[in-house]
Order: sequence, then structure tokens, then C-alpha cells
Amino acid sequence: MGKRFDEIRRIYHRHESSILNPALWAVLNYRYGAWARCVPNRFLRYFLMKLYGLNAFLILITSGIRLHCEARIGRDLHLVHSGNISVHPKAVIGDRCGIQQDVTIGTNPDRKGAPVIGDDVYIGAGAKILGPVKIGDRARIAANSLVINDVPADATAIGVPARAIRYGGGNRIKTSAEKSSGKPADKPSSYNIADTENRESSEQQHE
Repeated sequence: MGKRFDEIRRIYHRHESSILNPALWAVLNYRYGAWARCVPNRFLRYFLMKLYGLNAFLILITSGIRLHCEARIGRDLHLVHSGNISVHPKAVIGDRCGIQQDVTIGTNPDRKGAPVIGDDVYIGAGAKILGPVKIGDRARIAANSLVINDVPADATAIGVPARAIRYGGGNRIKTSAEKSSGKPADKPSSYNIADTENRESSEQQHE
């Protein structure tokens, strides 16, 4: 029971310590649903899940956030700006991930499967991650990007469709064409990720 209260406290502080933040209630209801669906007594589980469903519906119509309790989400999820966030029931999200508004983590009609996202991943506003893609630990997904291919750990992905530009620390990921020719392609002129502006500015100064 102590662990449950500690988790609730962390979720509360992570979401601006405000009970008026709809993201707080979305994450709390997800945790409740994930717990309720594992209750052994099927009759009790039925009523507990009905309450989860009602809460999920109210959260959806008031904030546009849909976190299915069947999804596997790690510790300390942070919905940075609440609104229009959808996570597929089969998605897997690691620990300490941050998600901005208008993000979809779902399936691709042409490819079966849902995204698997590592730890400490940041997903910018408006990004779409679709299909059986894998996002490595500490990756950054730029705002409004469409991710339909794997993103390595520590990489930054940007574009439609998104491609990995460089590793954290300033070394850009080489494309297959670069690897075969031994010559670097033209470097993108700029990109933007909301919560990493300071880090990106520092990296550009060292390049």
C-alpha cells in the first residue's frame, strides 16, 4: 500500500501538483485501470472496470486523452501538456517518458503491431508514432513528426516521415548511403524540439 501512495504522490508532483490538471487524472485513472483489470475476483473486477471505463470516458470528452489500461506504461509517465493524446492498448512505453499534446501512439493499417518506446523518451507536440516501431532509450521525437521506422537510442528523429538525425552529444546518425559512400550528406539546417531547446543550442555552438 505504501508503494501505491508513493506512486500517486510522484504522479501528482510530476503534473504541476494541481488537481485541476486533466493529465493528472488521466494518468491516475490509467494506473487504477491497470490494477483493476488484474483483480482475481471476476465479479469485483467487473465493477472496478466499469468505474474505470466511466472515468476514462469523462477524461476523453473533457481533455481528449485516451490511455488504455491494457497498454504497458512504465513509472513516472509525464503528460507535459494535456490534450488529444492517444495511446494504443498494445503500446509499450518505458519509464520517465514525457509526452506533449496532440500525440498519437498507435497502429499502422499496413503493418500489424504497436510501438515499443524505451525509457526517458521525449515526444514532441503533434508527433505520430505508428506501427511496430521501436524507439530507443533517451530518444527525442520532434514536434509534428511522423515516425514509422525505428529510432535508435539517444537519437533525435524529425520529419514526415521522420528520420534519425544525430545522437545526443552532437554526432549525427549516418544514413545507409553515407555508410556505403563514406561521405557525409548535407546536414539539416535546423530542427526544433520544445523541451530540448537549451541542449540543442549548446550542441550547435560546439559544432
